[in-house]
Amino acid sequence: MAEKKSTTKKESDKKTSTKTKSEKKTDNKKTSSTKTGAKKTSGKKTSSKKTDNNSMLDEIKSYIENTVIGMLPEPDGMSDPVRNAMVYAVKAGGKRVRPLLMYLTYKAFSAASNSQTASEQTAAPGSQAEGADNSGTAEKSASPHDKAVEYFMAALEMIHTYSLIHDDLPALDNDDLRRGNPTVHKAFGEDVAILAGDGLLNYAYETAAKSFISCPGDIDVEKAVFILASKPGLYGMLGGQTVDVVLTGKRPTAEQLSYIYSNKTAALLECAMTIGGTLAGVSGENLDKLQNAAYYIGMAFQVQDDILDVTGTVEELGKDVSQDKKNGKITFVTIYGIEKAKEYVKQASLLAIKLVDEAYATITPTPQTDEYISILKNLITQMISRKN
Repeated sequence: MAEKKSTTKKESDKKTSTKTKSEKKTDNKKTSSTKTGAKKTSGKKTSSKKTDNNSMLDEIKSYIENTVIGMLPEPDGMSDPVRNAMVYAVKAGGKRVRPLLMYLTYKAFSAASNSQTASEQTAAPGSQAEGADNSGTAEKSASPHDKAVEYFMAALEMIHTYSLIHDDLPALDNDDLRRGNPTVHKAFGEDVAILAGDGLLNYAYETAAKSFISCPGDIDVEKAVFILASKPGLYGMLGGQTVDVVLTGKRPTAEQLSYIYSNKTAALLECAMTIGGTLAGVSGENLDKLQNAAYYIGMAFQVQDDILDVTGTVEELGKDVSQDKKNGKITFVTIYGIEKAKEYVKQASLLAIKLVDEAYATITPTPQTDEYISILKNLITQMISRKN
């Protein structure tokens, strides 16, 4: 996996800023006006395209939901108390933004470089051309990574859900609601909730390991497994959670707060986009740009979460509001205030889109990849703003 660029991430962390060397040369107006790279169209055409994209996104969401749910463990009669809690947590909902980011990145950056025909490239998600059926000519026409990406999407959602189960526990955030439903420890008891989190983490890697069967000896799959193993770990999500817990009730420095956000929240988004990019054949500087775009998405997402914890509703967040204050946590809003937090979200969002555009500009686009990249950028904007 390509290493992160310090000029686009680490320097900005120290100042809790979204500015990079390249960005300083470009004012906000110019960045905003060039971020999509799309030609102006009439209102009617734009509206029609948005409708088409929304329809396609709905289709992709349905495909991903079926993929994730379809890979959950089956009951065996003995371990069912924990298995049922695992399934309950995953089925509780959520927008599946991590598998969505992975899939859209994969499709936007791989469709142009593989040998599929246009009709194969535009086949509905989950169709034979997507590798969902392992028989006949469909398997031959599909990209070799189409099945692998399904395993990774499901695995990443399991890892994300395990982290939520443990976050909600009385020893940590002590939340009663998650995604509008009782948290796992409220529904099944604390003991089963702990085991359910452990179960999902373990089953995630069991699921991802199946990609070795569908793509034996594949170097890109090997890289993807390493990313999946490292991003949620000690130097990723778990590290961020650790600092978050240790500093509860204390006032973190800007550097500590940035470390928490960049690891606790952004790490799994980086995992999603870098796995998607890696399976699409992206490497080097372009993979760096995708990873750094995901970093800024994560930072903006978390700061927006801080804002909504103060100003939002249970319906918007899917969990109790004012939990940060209740748990004595210092957030971006606590340190910098609402207005600076809103400006940070705006600038980080613009930079994330800019980095995606820069990476995409280096490939040979097709009408199909243009569709996927458009949906990807819309998703980024929507997930940060919490707009459906």
